[in-house]
Amino acid sequence: MIKFIKVLKIEDLPIGKSAIVLVEDQEIAVFNYKNEYFAVANKCPHKGGPLGEGRVQEGIVICPNHEWRFELKTGNSMQNPEMKCGVFPVRIKDEKIYVGFDQNKKKIYGKEASALPASLKFKIPTIQKPINPEEEL
Repeated sequence: MIKFIKVLKIEDLPIGKSAIVLVEDQEIAVFNYKNEYFAVANKCPHKGGPLGEGRVQEGIVICPNHEWRFELKTGNSMQNPEMKCGVFPVRIKDEKIYVGFDQNKKKIYGKEASALPASLKFKIPTIQKPINPEEEL
């Protein structure tokens, strides 16, 4: 069952701003983009940057660390279709912002951030020791 948890008051998040909230030990970035509210996992799936500190352009949040871009509505990455950031349902009630929460899993409800696809994984050969023991690498 999905439960919506109050995270902010509308007055605390003006248009064009974001806030990072902690719900069940998970950081969630909440955005007010053109008076529409979005919630995404605060951790960028690329290198773990804080998406809540990024800027938003045309409905896309841009990670402040490496400029990776993710759609606020879907979590889809602009650079890599295999990568997604977690997105969470948002509701507004009585001038308050609520984020969807799955009570059974004790976890925020939404898309999971994707891991590196198996097709991109490869092995790097181990550097061998020098043939001459006095030689340095």
